[in-house]
Amino acid sequence: MATVFFTILAFMAGFAGGWVLAVGAYLIQTSVFGVFDRDGGLAMGYAFTIGPFVGLITGILCAVLAARRVRRKAREKAGR
Repeated sequence: MATVFFTILAFMAGFAGGWVLAVGAYLIQTSVFGVFDRDGGLAMGYAFTIGPFVGLITGILCAVLAARRVRRKAREKAGR
């Protein structure tokens, strides 16, 4: 049960972190590199297309890593 809980928690944290990472990339792109986004289309693309996709990928990676770690610790605790 702990494996499922921590896996879901890791997925949600990874999803949110990936989304924030994508929006941060947009902010860096527009402020540091001087990309001009007149109509906000680039911002919409990052917020509603690229952000969720990156969040999904990072969420899956975090969930897999968390599940493997929790299962390994449970096996060590059981003495296998």
